[in-house]
Amino acid sequence: MAKFELGTESEIAHYYNDDETLRLVNAMANVIGIPIEEVWEAYGGFLIQFTMETGWDELLRAMAPDLEGFLDSLDSLHYFIDHVVYKTKLRGPSFRCDVQADGTLLLHYYSKRSGLYPIVKGIRNLRKASSGKYLGVVREVARRIYDTEVVMKVQERKQEHLDAFVTEHVVFVITQIENSNSVQKAISSKTDSQIDLTQKCFPTAIRQETRVTDLLELVHPEVPFSYESIRYYKNSLFVFRLKGIGDIVHEVSDEAKTVLLKGAMVFIDDGKYILYMCSVNVTTVHRQER
Repeated sequence: MAKFELGTESEIAHYYNDDETLRLVNAMANVIGIPIEEVWEAYGGFLIQFTMETGWDELLRAMAPDLEGFLDSLDSLHYFIDHVVYKTKLRGPSFRCDVQADGTLLLHYYSKRSGLYPIVKGIRNLRKASSGKYLGVVREVARRIYDTEVVMKVQERKQEHLDAFVTEHVVFVITQIENSNSVQKAISSKTDSQIDLTQKCFPTAIRQETRVTDLLELVHPEVPFSYESIRYYKNSLFVFRLKGIGDIVHEVSDEAKTVLLKGAMVFIDDGKYILYMCSVNVTTVHRQER
């Protein structure tokens, strides 16, 4: 039904492109007799279970002290897995959390692939997911890592255009389920912090005369380099290439390599300023022979 060669449709180590993946999901939905959205929902919960049972358990548990911090760190985790561990160039989704006055979270999900947001949300009816075994990425993380239960609902879904890019933007409302029989961790513990703006300027940058695009070229995420893009993808790991300076050559035979910076964007003074907290992107260390 999915038009795969017999015996090759379940290879674990094989990379399936989007077309192959959609064929598999459509075939599963037809055979089981459920909507495609519910296949994605169940897959989201299975993904967390599989990830934690195949060696990533300690890393996931160490990412953040609460659910909000975990979700805000997903962009960096995706970058680490795609670009460092497996050295692929996949364009994963981006996540951003906003804490509401009533204690709920607004989770903003951005993806260049339309229709995959149910992976995040999870099964609507627990009885449909093998008695609640697979709950979607967020609900599975909340249960397995933070020992709490949450419910999610889609508040808004829309298509947004960033220059030539079309991105699906879905807003989820995450609510923690109160349990009077046990003490639960709050899903958010973030507090606003004030950052001293009396910083020294980069020596070659002249105030009001040098544009950031004169110094840096955005490498990741692959979005237009604009204030709006940074706001949408503020939890992404931002990688920049220094322009024209900082070429590295270890030996005469080596090819010159430009310096890459990686770090996070921090909004200050209600977004009036953006602070880029970064370090040099180092993936290998060359030993100098003496």
